[in-house]
Amino acid sequence: MAAETVKDEPEAGTGGLPSTLLLPPAGVALLLLAWEIAPRIGLVRATSVPPFSEVLVEIGAVLTDPSFGSEVAGSAYRWGLGFALAVLIGVPLGIVMARSRIVRHAVEPVLTMSYPVPKVALTLILVLLFGAGTASRVIIVVLACLIPIVIASFHGAAAVEPWLVWSARGLGSGRIGALARVVLPAALPQVLSGVRMAIGVSIFALMAAELMIRQSGIGAYLFTFYDHGDTLRVWATAAVIAVIGFLLDAAYVQAVRRGLRWIEGEI
Repeated sequence: MAAETVKDEPEAGTGGLPSTLLLPPAGVALLLLAWEIAPRIGLVRATSVPPFSEVLVEIGAVLTDPSFGSEVAGSAYRWGLGFALAVLIGVPLGIVMARSRIVRHAVEPVLTMSYPVPKVALTLILVLLFGAGTASRVIIVVLACLIPIVIASFHGAAAVEPWLVWSARGLGSGRIGALARVVLPAALPQVLSGVRMAIGVSIFALMAAELMIRQSGIGAYLFTFYDHGDTLRVWATAAVIAVIGFLLDAAYVQAVRRGLRWIEGEI
């Protein structure tokens, strides 16, 4: 019997441009094409979902609106402060939970109970406690970010081999020194993935909180035009927010790749 010949399938991207470069823009282009066509052929009402070409023109008006710029600055400040606090709290907490059974048993029930609760649902409670100013919205961002950051840090630190910690302790490192010099670097890929997840979650939480509080910020800006029935401006503002989120994620990934070249794989 003649031996069967098995042909290997060609690797993706060996002919022409890699699929990883072609597929993302192709997917976006298909989405935008559907957005343009659907209201024009009557699949959706143009008054509710304007064609993309009209939204694109309106985006220019949004970007040149001075009030939009000031609202972006306010939201960026609240987001940056809340996000930084979440990282400073969540990463050490997750690592310590992984290395200390007492801390894990004390904190884990709180995280388990808080996980299914939409953090935006706490907005009104936080307003009652801290007022409708910056503090309540910053806390919402912190709470939204903590879960993914703590969980990622916990699993990253828990996967570190115990003998690595024992070796560091044997060489004279204290408990905190071993966590900082051994556990954190080993857990860093998963920690960075958790931080990346928190970027998107935090933007959504902040926008939702500003929609509810309605004092200032991009969320309040968007809802004001919704109240006025200006659907086109609402969609244009939402599109700008989506692009801001995409750019933040892309900037974070590039910063990690350039600053930490030794990390393998995707974050």
